[in-house]
Amino acid sequence: IQSIVHRGVNETAVDGMWVEPLGSVTSIMYATPNFSSKQNVVRVNTVVPGAKRAPGENPSAFGIECAIDELAQELGIDPLEMRLINYAEQDPHAKKAWSTRQLREAFAAGAEAFGWAKRSREPRSMRDGHQLIGWGVAAGTYPVRRAYGEAVVKLLADGSVEVESSSIDMGQGTYTILAQTAAETLGVPVEKVSVRLGDSHFARAGVTGGSRLAGVMTGAVYKAAGQALDELIGLALSDPRSPFHGLQANTLQVKGGRIASPRGDGPEFSIAELMRALGREKIEAKGDTVPASFTPEQRYDNYTTIAMALPHTEGDYSRHSWCAHFVEVRVDEDFGTVRVSRVVSALDSGRLYNPKLAESQWKGGIIMGIGQALLEEGIVDRRHGRIVNGNLADYMLPTNADIPDIQTISVGIPDPHSSALGGKGVGELGIVGVAPAIANAVFHATGK
Repeated sequence: IQSIVHRGVNETAVDGMWVEPLGSVTSIMYATPNFSSKQNVVRVNTVVPGAKRAPGENPSAFGIECAIDELAQELGIDPLEMRLINYAEQDPHAKKAWSTRQLREAFAAGAEAFGWAKRSREPRSMRDGHQLIGWGVAAGTYPVRRAYGEAVVKLLADGSVEVESSSIDMGQGTYTILAQTAAETLGVPVEKVSVRLGDSHFARAGVTGGSRLAGVMTGAVYKAAGQALDELIGLALSDPRSPFHGLQANTLQVKGGRIASPRGDGPEFSIAELMRALGREKIEAKGDTVPASFTPEQRYDNYTTIAMALPHTEGDYSRHSWCAHFVEVRVDEDFGTVRVSRVVSALDSGRLYNPKLAESQWKGGIIMGIGQALLEEGIVDRRHGRIVNGNLADYMLPTNADIPDIQTISVGIPDPHSSALGGKGVGELGIVGVAPAIANAVFHATGK
């Protein structure tokens, strides 16, 4: 590809402003020496639009991923091969190296699991009775939106652990991953960790949005738990009341809630027993990932302004999550109805803090993408500019009957440039690229 030109238009209300960054994916997905992007915002007599999962990236991917398929069709090249031919080895827009980019691996793993090699090249050439079958592929990406956060970790006298932060859990699994992070760092069973969130009196945290919270807060909890562990071991070695008093540094470890020498020699005690011997009710530490150079004003802004998120191209790297979706559709030849019958998606979100939670979020995004492509539409009364189907009876959402077999594959590797523990964004990635994969599959099924 020698040049890419992207033109986009989005609507907003007469009395409000909404700008959807429609070229965000187009500018980085494929290598090209020449790129132009222009966007117009048009005021119309309707309500102000708002953000939906992966705002900007989601509609942008539809444009470029459908265009890639159209180009492949014109040239007689397999759509997957076309994407690999034009694979971007670095960020073509920022001219920086990727922090990690496992998109090539996602294409390979997804194609193998889907059986892409069996795809017939010609449109309208695969069928099952009166159903036309189409196979489509599309890629997606979402930037790593980094920010700062605080967490407090308390190691209590009974050996249990409390984690506190003002961040919130909207269902994405924050309670679980923060408990796991504290347990892993402190060497205690996860059942001994309780997490308290959503109280403004707790340690401060930024906005829960933009697929950023896991990377931000696991880093803060990891730092706080590490400080608490260092204090516990320091007291165990230095306090005369400790059964470990007088031992040399680096001679103790905590595992399974018990503290002992890693060599297995010498005494072994539970954390509760050691705390009792030390006469301590608790050990408390705060993990703060805000740079020490921040002024008080900058620290305040960090926790009150969503725009304080660090640019994903800050420094030497361009940081993104990546995905590749492979979709099978069945189109009824008589009625023209479209059903998605199979989805295989391979995704790179770096290190997964909890694979089950990641899979759930990925599948949720894929389901939303199916709804967006085939069912969902906000209908506006052109006479009065009002939404007329603002209810769950008239606004069509995917149900279990609409959802096919969905397989997700993680191809990510830890990314130390994106977060303290190597994870990248999960929540919004799954939807990006689903709609164009479906559109490309429909064309393959019908030739239209």
